[in-house]
Amino acid sequence: MLFSKRILVILDSGEHSPKALHRAHLIAERMGCELELLWVGKSEPWTGLALDLAALQASAVCFTQEVLTKDLIDSVQERWQQDHFALLVKGCDPRHSNRRLLAPRDWQLLRETPCPVLLVKQELHWADGRILAAVNTTTDNPQLRVHNQSILILAGFIAHSLNVPLHAAVATPMAMQGVEPEMQSQVLIDQRAQRSGEKVLSEMNLQVAQLHVGEGPPEHWIPHVSNEIDASLVVMGTLARKGMSAALLGNTAERILDRLNTDILVLRAGIDQPLPSLMT
Repeated sequence: MLFSKRILVILDSGEHSPKALHRAHLIAERMGCELELLWVGKSEPWTGLALDLAALQASAVCFTQEVLTKDLIDSVQERWQQDHFALLVKGCDPRHSNRRLLAPRDWQLLRETPCPVLLVKQELHWADGRILAAVNTTTDNPQLRVHNQSILILAGFIAHSLNVPLHAAVATPMAMQGVEPEMQSQVLIDQRAQRSGEKVLSEMNLQVAQLHVGEGPPEHWIPHVSNEIDASLVVMGTLARKGMSAALLGNTAERILDRLNTDILVLRAGIDQPLPSLMT
């Protein structure tokens, strides 16, 4: 079963923290797992936190709470070593668009957290919308193919559990001159992506309500599809780029993050192997 272990919930005074706690509570109730609440920063908690904690106590969800006194990223990694939590949940910080020299905390979590990260933006119940998997089915890289399959498995599991439609989106590269003929026509590029996407889904025996193929870049195409289908959750991956390239360019998932109005569940490349065991 997915999310069969402990869920780590990061809370602060941000406007999306109450939504993150409510979302984590819903997941924990449905999946029968425990919550660990970590409060970050010295700001006052939101009005109503006491009521939210009382609701947790009144439910069947077991939880612990703690105020962090050290760096968040270090604390998350320490807890991972102690007890491999299956999911990290946090309210999405709306200030990412103000680019700074240092990566925002949410970006750091996506790069450093060795488990799926759920960034919460809304109160909408996932069962009231659609699940969208953002993938690249045209890659020839074996590791990236496995990663994309893991994203589809994760999104498919959630859609099946909630009995809601599953959609998949593929952003294609722009046509370019001076390369192989198939890559000089946008129509041919999209047709190739459509065929490869259908092939991957068929091999996985995974049904989607619609496969959305369109010209990228992903940070434009994925939010467009999400808005068009009224998605309640987008599941996507990240390569967790680090160093100077991350500082200058960021990661695709990070660039998509601020353009979405939905909750975002991000699976980091390199942590795909545990997924099948979580789904038993």
